[in-house]
Amino acid sequence: MKNIIKLIIVFFFISGVSYAQNQKFAHVDFEKLVEAMPEKQEALNALQKEYKEAQNMIEEMSVELNQKYMNAQKSYDTLSDMGRQMLEEELMSQQKRIQQYQTNAEEKLMQRREALLNPVIEKAQQAIQAVALEKGYVYVFDVSKGSQVLYFSGKSDDILPLVKKHLGIVE
Repeated sequence: MKNIIKLIIVFFFISGVSYAQNQKFAHVDFEKLVEAMPEKQEALNALQKEYKEAQNMIEEMSVELNQKYMNAQKSYDTLSDMGRQMLEEELMSQQKRIQQYQTNAEEKLMQRREALLNPVIEKAQQAIQAVALEKGYVYVFDVSKGSQVLYFSGKSDDILPLVKKHLGIVE
């Protein structure tokens, strides 16, 4: 009976070691992958266009405010106290509108950036998963700058070229 138990233990030990040796590990630089995707540059170009449009609008509003301010300086001495107060309130109100527009534009651009880049990131993740499944990898580690992987050995396969090929990216 003891021999059977020993035999079973040895069998499980050998099969466990064998299973661990058959596991395949890979790594990929996710940042490099996303940078290589043409969709990222297209998204950034669209975002840059929207950013310039917002900047132009803010600049136009500021020029208009400056013109009003200069006109107000010319006529300030001729206005009554009530007229001066109304002019000052109008200038402050327009300054607040510019600041509010700038704040709203920044928020919308951040949301737009996320909306444009999330599909690119998801596509990269799906490609990594597809290659990992196809090649039988158990784990794929991200070795991008700032990732939590402290070490990977030469036994870990770099699948960046395979994922790029899967996505149709030619270097």
